[in-house]
Amino acid sequence: MVAYELLYRPLPPLDQQAQVLSGDQATRDVMVSAFHDLGIQQVTGGLPAYINFTEHWLQNPPLLPPDALVAEVIEYTEATAPNIEALQRLRHYGYRVALDDFSATEAQTLMLPLADIVKVDLRLIDDLQQVEILFKRHFDERQIWLAEKVENHEEFEFCRELGFSLFQGYFFDRPKPLFGKRLADNKVAVLQLLQVLNQPDVNIDSVVTLLHSEPQLSFKLLQLVNSAAVGCVTTISSIRHALVLVGLDRIRSWTNILALGRLDDKPMALREQALVRAHCCQLLAERAGLEADAAFTLGLFSLLDAFTDLPMSDICQRLRFSHELSQALLQQQGHYGWLLRTLHCIERGAWDQLEWPLLQGHTIDRAVLHHSYRQAIDDTRALLLQLGDINPDNQ
Repeated sequence: MVAYELLYRPLPPLDQQAQVLSGDQATRDVMVSAFHDLGIQQVTGGLPAYINFTEHWLQNPPLLPPDALVAEVIEYTEATAPNIEALQRLRHYGYRVALDDFSATEAQTLMLPLADIVKVDLRLIDDLQQVEILFKRHFDERQIWLAEKVENHEEFEFCRELGFSLFQGYFFDRPKPLFGKRLADNKVAVLQLLQVLNQPDVNIDSVVTLLHSEPQLSFKLLQLVNSAAVGCVTTISSIRHALVLVGLDRIRSWTNILALGRLDDKPMALREQALVRAHCCQLLAERAGLEADAAFTLGLFSLLDAFTDLPMSDICQRLRFSHELSQALLQQQGHYGWLLRTLHCIERGAWDQLEWPLLQGHTIDRAVLHHSYRQAIDDTRALLLQLGDINPDNQ
């Protein structure tokens, strides 16, 4: 296996009439589904995805990593000057180009020097002898030739001996439909924001650039930084100034909170619970000798599956969490997994299930747990009040 081809196949509507979708829309839906809804890693396991590029997508390529896809030029694309220039740009940016259903039409022959992969559909050519003539006339050792719609062993052996090096068709496997849950645009945007923000090697410049592209988020963040509770003596008027004075870890934690607040289809109670978990994990981590900022993030993200309606395993992959954080979120393993197990016991009042030997080793007793959880509730309500998300009269 070296790659997958992703194709759009609509589900039949209730009236059983065929859905009509333009090639531009079909390609858009394939890319949105694969890269955002399902996650390309889940779809191809890290292998490239061959995706049909219409003339529109040739001239307006998506902002996707070049190693993740191959631009497959559909057979009726004309060799116009704009299309030739578009192919040259794609290759300049590192994308690989495949000519689909190559049959040596005039347009295809003009575009052939710009192709990395040449695909020949065996079902569109009269017989294998014609395939041989086509191959010998146009083969260039700098290109990869791919035989598609290979349906039996005879066709496979013939093309392999002729010089084809890639093969595709029912002889190897049948296409499989992939189903997933389509995320709302705001959820996709929040996940992308969290992914960049929580990279282990993220630096101040990256965070500044990210927040400058999010005016509303920046405003709320500066409002929070300048609140009386933070205790800054001077007014902070820029994101970079805030990062220098308050620190990257604290700014990142607050921005995570604000990002989750953009998922307005979820009840406030869910956000409040995530914040209580974050603050409680932070307090317990300080007692247990663990990294407090990592513990805060753990508690805050422990309900991301409820926020996004995605399995936690998908979230960990999409956001590229560290192994330690992923193990804690998925299996409650490791030191941070112990934090989550302890938190779940507190929430359920399951005191008999607490792992007291571990807790006692860090001078944590039942009174400390009670105090930490109550303190987390108070800290959460104070923060939501600062953000204007709760009414002070309801405190």
